[in-house]
Amino acid sequence: MKFQIRIQLYLVFITTIASVVPNVVMAAPGFVSKVNNTVTTNSNNTYWTPQRLQNAKPLNLPKPTNQLTTQTVPLAGTPVSASGQAPTINIAPDLQNKLFQPRQTNSVANEQLVQPNNAGSARAYFTSSRLVPLSADLVYPYRAVGKLFFTIPGQGDFVCSGAVIKPRIVLTAGHCVHGGSGGQKGFFTNFLFVPAYRDGAAPYKSWSWSYVLTPDAWAKGNGVVPNAADYAVIEINDLPFKGVYRKIGQVTGSLGFKTFSLFPNHATLLGYPGNLDNGNKMHQVNAQSFRTRTPNSVEYGSDMRGGSSGGPWIQNFGVASVGQNGGQNPSLNQIIGITSYGPASTDLLFQGSSVPDSRFVNMLNTICNRRPGNC
Repeated sequence: MKFQIRIQLYLVFITTIASVVPNVVMAAPGFVSKVNNTVTTNSNNTYWTPQRLQNAKPLNLPKPTNQLTTQTVPLAGTPVSASGQAPTINIAPDLQNKLFQPRQTNSVANEQLVQPNNAGSARAYFTSSRLVPLSADLVYPYRAVGKLFFTIPGQGDFVCSGAVIKPRIVLTAGHCVHGGSGGQKGFFTNFLFVPAYRDGAAPYKSWSWSYVLTPDAWAKGNGVVPNAADYAVIEINDLPFKGVYRKIGQVTGSLGFKTFSLFPNHATLLGYPGNLDNGNKMHQVNAQSFRTRTPNSVEYGSDMRGGSSGGPWIQNFGVASVGQNGGQNPSLNQIIGITSYGPASTDLLFQGSSVPDSRFVNMLNTICNRRPGNC
């Protein structure tokens, strides 16, 4: 009885502390999280000057640091899925909303440069292209994808890719938000998401963050890839449009997701690789599953490099035609993977993704339950 009373008193104490100090966050078991204590609305985000945005560098793709062994246990589980959602309000894009003037010369390090091809020496076949037409980035489902700017303390400003996956939630790679060790101190900061970014423009404005969450598998994995759960979610602050505050998903639409569907499958990989168009235009790769890797990862052919990290791998990308229905895997615009790593050699031409599994679902449930209206 005394033990039960002590437990109850302890829970009351914890609940009281959390209510008095709103920035105390009880992270769900298996995850590490951080609250943005410096920016509460997009209107007072003063960190990102045009010069800082211009100087932000593509974050290099993590290179495999453990022995690449073929996965022997089938990557199987009961799939959990959610549908995407087209924009619910009609916001006209504003390509005159220039955040900065992009550099005209290629600033990518030589080790990132690749010779674009439809297959590298690993013989992982793919198709790689600019969007056709370029203005496709203003249309759903492309417009749910964007460029993520952020700061690594002590190192500088960087860029990754990401995608809107719920009304207030952006999905990206774990290594785009956290260094892989150090608990809360391992988080990066100053996250700024620009959906449908193109050539320095933010046609649907730029959005700051309020909360970030990533699984222990990444946050405590010391940066080793392949990683069982190299993904993360960021809660995004609302923005005013004609005086009415809107959630980012209302403006851009959101992509769905499906777990345990990365192998076998084929997908459209989207992102902003610094080695192609200097990362100033959205890029797409179409490929099929090439091989599985330990732990819990799959590789697809791709010539994208740094800056594409965190970009979505989407099954059945696009809009259905009249007469298209049925089939064994019919759901449109569902994320089945997130760009996690790439090889050190530039002639291999593939990228890897962790397989979204129960950790992915728990991560989404956690951030969805954090604030009413997130999902």
